[in-house]
Amino acid sequence: MSKKRVKQGLILILIISLCLMLTSCNVYNLLKQKTVNEIENKYIDYTQNITIEDIEDALITSSEIAKSSSIGILISSKSFIGTINESGSGVIIKKTKQYDNTYNYLAVTNRHVTGTKITGELSVYLGDSIYVDANLVTYDTTYDLALISFNTGVLLNVATINEEELKCGQFAVAIGSPYNLENYFNTVTIGSISSTNRIHSEEDVHGKTVKNTYIQHDAAINSGNSGGGLFDIYGRLIGINTWKLVGDSDDHIEGMNFAIPATKVLEVFSSYFS
Repeated sequence: MSKKRVKQGLILILIISLCLMLTSCNVYNLLKQKTVNEIENKYIDYTQNITIEDIEDALITSSEIAKSSSIGILISSKSFIGTINESGSGVIIKKTKQYDNTYNYLAVTNRHVTGTKITGELSVYLGDSIYVDANLVTYDTTYDLALISFNTGVLLNVATINEEELKCGQFAVAIGSPYNLENYFNTVTIGSISSTNRIHSEEDVHGKTVKNTYIQHDAAINSGNSGGGLFDIYGRLIGINTWKLVGDSDDHIEGMNFAIPATKVLEVFSSYFS
């Protein structure tokens, strides 16, 4: 075999090897790209695209549902300086139709709103300047919870209680009537759940130290929100707003609010749900 033929053969082998190498690289890159795409698609290829407008619509709907079962609470007491009005909020948890086609409602609120004994006139506010007389039914000695009842011909909704496990980061919608009952009736504030299980030591009605469980959230609440509901994005009741950390002038605190879990409401007032 001539040297020329050997040289041509070596060149041909080099060309074929180079082509194989390039082909292998392309196949590897294609496989690599496919793998990357599969990983990306796992996170971004949703069966249904969710827009910010969809989230907004869900929050609007949940707020409307939540407000339909929310009430204001007013206690008017007379003293030597005149009439003293104290207000709070509440959530309807049961409705019973009466023989005269009116309805009896049970609503949960905070014990510190009603006290352990009504010393003044207790009424609920339904909006549009409508007040209805109410009565204290019972209260819990450990948790800051009380149950009131009232009768009216006005058809109101009953809150659906969410018994599912809550998760940090999910939406929290607070409904209440802060500061001025009529002016700010059923104010809506929106935040998220910061913790599902905060343990807090406090005194019960007998002065005994107890450890109670709360939902921590950052939906704004103020004086008058006490006893009002905390709802999820479906408008279901998840808690009863009870207290907040405020700190002092040197240690101001914002967004640390606490609600009694709605499952505790079911547990404390179980006999009234039957």
